Amino acid sequence: MNRPLRRRPAQAALVALIATAALGIAACTGPQSTDPPGDASGRGQTLAELTSTLDEIDGLTFTAVAGSEPNVKGNTGFVVRVALDPEYELVDTAALVDFLVEAAWSVNDDPMPNTTVEIAYLGIPGDDTDVGAAARESGWLAPGARTGQVAPNGSSMVSVPVADYAVDQGVPETVDRLGPWPGPAPAVPEDLTAPREG
Repeated sequence: MNRPLRRRPAQAALVALIATAALGIAACTGPQSTDPPGDASGRGQTLAELTSTLDEIDGLTFTAVAGSEPNVKGNTGFVVRVALDPEYELVDTAALVDFLVEAAWSVNDDPMPNTTVEIAYLGIPGDDTDVGAAARESGWLAPGARTGQVAPNGSSMVSVPVADYAVDQGVPETVDRLGPWPGPAPAVPEDLTAPREG
């Protein structure tokens, strides 16, 4: 005859203590929260609003603009892929990087990015437009941070660290620079692109 399992009071207390300790450790070492600090309503902009704004920029085509769902570690990011129309030139690379980082930080209906905003730029061969160098010069990367080179096809990319990850990567000033998430929707910089002469 099978007897029902009975725990002694000492065993039950030990199990409860272990469970409580495990929950405490998980709370300290678990994934970063991607929830907004407090109520995010009325702040920032939706992804649809951002993509509508991006569609209006002359000479640039955005093929991917999206935040990521948390991975197993709770990490989230944001990706922007943009290509330059051959009939245009990018006038201010640093302004484009600043705008895209701030715009990604302003999206309030995707999870808050807690690692990076990745910008992949496809330019025109020979223009030598380097979004990584522009991000470093604008202070989004630590002075000694390594970035890739401009590829023969004119492409370059950069991963700008945000939130606590920016502190880990040597740019703690980014936390104050971006402010609380979601940030305000930035205005598109004036004279960002221009028709290419010749």
